[in-house]
Amino acid sequence: MTTSPPLLLASASPRRRQILSLLGLPFEICASPLDEEATQERYQGPIEGLAQWLAERKAVEAHTLPQAAGHLVITADTTVLLNGEVLGKPHDTAHARELLLALRDRWHRVVTGVSVSRRMDDQLQIQSASCTTPVLMRPYSEEDIAAYIATGDPLDKAGSYGIQHPDFQPTERINGCYLNVVGLPLCVVVNLLARFDVHPATEGRKAAGCPWSERCKPNKEVS
Repeated sequence: MTTSPPLLLASASPRRRQILSLLGLPFEICASPLDEEATQERYQGPIEGLAQWLAERKAVEAHTLPQAAGHLVITADTTVLLNGEVLGKPHDTAHARELLLALRDRWHRVVTGVSVSRRMDDQLQIQSASCTTPVLMRPYSEEDIAAYIATGDPLDKAGSYGIQHPDFQPTERINGCYLNVVGLPLCVVVNLLARFDVHPATEGRKAAGCPWSERCKPNKEVS
């Protein structure tokens, strides 16, 4: 009988912690020491691949931490893409307002890259993938934006919004994975864990569609 390696979620995000707990697997938490802004400046590829590339860089840095020893490490990064540009986390409230105005009543894409990795025989094994969800924002007002920014919620989020915020509720429609927009596409995580022979302890929802979220929608072409 083999024992699965313990899991380590290298992320400071409480949202990713909540999502990962749906698998019913025990895991520990740490934060990858990667300097994201400085690292992103070195990226040379297409913007659709940035999130997955950053997730892999986070994995490399996470494995420098003592708590990563003997663990299967999960890292993730989420990017918001609008008109060929990456909308990162806001620098301040004025920037948050600017980003929310740019997104208002428009389609954009949310891409989350996920990496699962472990060190074996002094070799780092990394498996990674990404998920893309087209998102249409609702035509919220200036007053809606001001009230939302006042909560402080957008200041630590790519694109300056959290799809799950109960009062602001920024989106009109999504095509695809809801959990991807929150920050961790569990379907991708499950597939990557399976490559290391680790499987969920729970089966998820029994209903048709995504077993992990009833808010996931079929991915359709955006007109």
